[in-house]
Amino acid sequence: MHSKQINMKTRTQTILTVSKILAFMGVVGFSILWGSQLLTLVSSFINPEWAKHTYQVDLNLFRVRDSSIGYYTWAMGMTIAVSALKALNWYLVFDLLTKLKLQSPFSMEVEKKLERIAYLLLVVWIAGGFFWKICAYYLLKDTGVQLPVNNSGDEYLFMAGMIYIISQIFKRGIEIQEENQLTV
Repeated sequence: MHSKQINMKTRTQTILTVSKILAFMGVVGFSILWGSQLLTLVSSFINPEWAKHTYQVDLNLFRVRDSSIGYYTWAMGMTIAVSALKALNWYLVFDLLTKLKLQSPFSMEVEKKLERIAYLLLVVWIAGGFFWKICAYYLLKDTGVQLPVNNSGDEYLFMAGMIYIISQIFKRGIEIQEENQLTV
C-alpha cells in the first residue's frame, strides 16, 4: 500500500512538472506570436512589402490595410491583444503550477489564481469573438473586404467555465478544510 502511494505521488509530481514545462512553452510561444504581430504592424507602416514576410503574418489583414488603414490598425491591435492575453493566461497557469504545493493544494492563493485564469479566458473569448464577428461585419459593410471565417474562440468560453467551476470546488475544499481544523 505504501509503495502504491509513493508511486502515485511521484506520478503526480511528474505530471505537474511536465504541465509546468508545457505552460512555459505556451508563454514563450504566444509571446513570440504577439511580438511578431506587433513587429508586423509597425513594419507595415515603414516597409509593407517586408512586413508581408514576417513570422505568422496574416495576409488577409493586408487586404484590409489596402482598403482602410483605420480598420487595419484596429484589426491588428485586436489580434495582438488577443495573442498577448493568451500569453498572459499561460503565464498565470505556469505561475499557478509553480506555486502549487501538493501537501496542501487547497489554498486561497490557488483558488484566486484559478479564478483569475477563468476570468482571463473569458476576456480572451470576448476579445476574439468581438474581433471576428463585429469587426469583420463592419469591415465588410464599409470596405467590401471579407475576412475568412475564423475560429470564434468558443473553446475559451468552455475552458473559462470549466476553470471557474474548478475554482469554486477549490473554494469549497478550503471551507471544508477550515471547518475540519476548527473541529479538531
